[in-house]
Amino acid sequence: MSRPVRRRRTLSIALAAGTLLIAPAAAGAATYTVSPGGGACGGADTTCGGLDSAAAAAAAGDVFNLTPGIYLGGNFAVGGVTINGAPGVLVNSTVQFSGASGGVSKMSKVAVVQAASTGTGVLVTGASGLELSDGVVISANDDGIHVSEGTANKILRTVVATGGAQASAIRVQSGPGAAKQLLVESTLTSGGAQGIGAFSKAAGLTSAGAITLIMHHVTAAGSTNGIVVDSSQGVAGLTSGGSIAATLTDSIAFPNVAKNQPGVLGIAANTATLTVDAQTLVSGDKAAIFADAAGGNYRLRPGSPAIGQGSVTAGESATDIDGDDRSAPPTDLGGDEYVNAPPVAKLAVANKTPRAGQQVVFDGTGSSDRESAYGGGIVQYQWLYSDGKGETTTGPSVAHTFDKEGAAAAQLTVVDRQGAASAPVTVTFQLLDGTPPTVAIVKPKNNQKISRYITKKTTRTVNGKKKTTTKRTRRKIVFGGLSRDTNGVAQIALTLEKTGSLPTSKTKAKSSAATSKRCIFYDPKRGNVRRSCGKPILFLARLVKDSKTGEWTYTVGRNLSKGRYKLTAVGIDKSGASGNAGGTKLGVVKFTLT
Repeated sequence: MSRPVRRRRTLSIALAAGTLLIAPAAAGAATYTVSPGGGACGGADTTCGGLDSAAAAAAAGDVFNLTPGIYLGGNFAVGGVTINGAPGVLVNSTVQFSGASGGVSKMSKVAVVQAASTGTGVLVTGASGLELSDGVVISANDDGIHVSEGTANKILRTVVATGGAQASAIRVQSGPGAAKQLLVESTLTSGGAQGIGAFSKAAGLTSAGAITLIMHHVTAAGSTNGIVVDSSQGVAGLTSGGSIAATLTDSIAFPNVAKNQPGVLGIAANTATLTVDAQTLVSGDKAAIFADAAGGNYRLRPGSPAIGQGSVTAGESATDIDGDDRSAPPTDLGGDEYVNAPPVAKLAVANKTPRAGQQVVFDGTGSSDRESAYGGGIVQYQWLYSDGKGETTTGPSVAHTFDKEGAAAAQLTVVDRQGAASAPVTVTFQLLDGTPPTVAIVKPKNNQKISRYITKKTTRTVNGKKKTTTKRTRRKIVFGGLSRDTNGVAQIALTLEKTGSLPTSKTKAKSSAATSKRCIFYDPKRGNVRRSCGKPILFLARLVKDSKTGEWTYTVGRNLSKGRYKLTAVGIDKSGASGNAGGTKLGVVKFTLT
């Protein structure tokens, strides 16, 4: 059957948000509100100042609702209590359940972190047992969860870890008295010597209850051994009990599962059996199975061989470690039901002043996909523009030209490798006039030769004789032209480049850049100067006031040496569009000064 695309939860070991599941209180029982700090409670006082105060006041059937904050642990010496946590509830020492009667206790949505050099995170030593759900339990150096009594123990949808090299993330240990039972479902374990371990009690007992360990949809992949069942500890002096029967279904247990059956003569019950179904993975490439095994993230990665390989056991948890549905087959193996998170699209306009008729650059590089680091990633960018056009690219940036100025928009949808599409995002913007003024150079004419001097001859009679004198004056070099723009012309900018020298009788004509990669430009303050060819000097012409044709003029204020020149004119309109709509035909003139 096809698998629906569902949103994948956060991959860190944090509690999922949700509505508190508050169990109904037994008749005569009290409901308490617990907050961090000091202060006893009990009787008419239903406000507890800490989890230790709650434990001291607890009676069978009581309900304790914890508000977010940091708590010390406590020992609940009666059974049948309910502890409701919430996101932000953290207990930084051991929480113990030692009640022998009153019914099974329940604790949900609580994070327990035992950071001391010794100490279990959650300890169950009472026959009433514990149902632990939707939590996080971590011990720095000891067992994460240790169960030694009770037949109603359950661990559901919980992340459990230990930093102790010889410890278990979850350990069930037989001791004197009745049989023990633990059900583990939709749970992730890591660290220590074993993810989940079942052990008969050490030497010195004459009777130890049998252990029943039932495991569905468990991921035990971050420990020295995944699952261990070992009855060898109960050999010397043990006359009855100590057997272990474990079943493992629809799970992942790496790097191996182990059992020990010492087969002591005369103690038939002292055995350990571990039944593993055919679907369960007990070997394989972690990098191909998990999101980031090296980084401690044992949720499934896209394309994992554990996806779609599991079934459903009647009565087991209908959701996975993150609350995602797994009520119907095919399910995924282990505690995590893989759900591909759709990518997230982000879109920006790169142009500071987008203009009609010019390329507008759209940037989608801020888009992201949660699974990009482990088999996911964005593979397609789908663009839709307000002018009705669209395109699909594999890269995050595109350029598009809009014909008309005014309001405009662009929309981006990204698609990941698994086919999930993001919600579309839209950016709106105002397209300014993108057509620059049309600027024509009228004076000088193209290829015109202009003498730098004006020669004037004067004839006069001196002593009856005609005498002719010649006077040479420097010519004023004047540029001029016309311009127009629908939004009005704001400025005309010119550049003047000397492109070559004139030949003499002994030399040939040379380009101004013939011996250098630098060019000669006119500077109104310094005359001709040599500089990088890519950095021409701009100077502004004067717009003739009240001109209906957009006349402009410029008089060169510095002496120009003879040679070949190129004059270029561009305009800037009142909306800021710059350039020359007339192109080089109207806006570039070459002339020679002699």
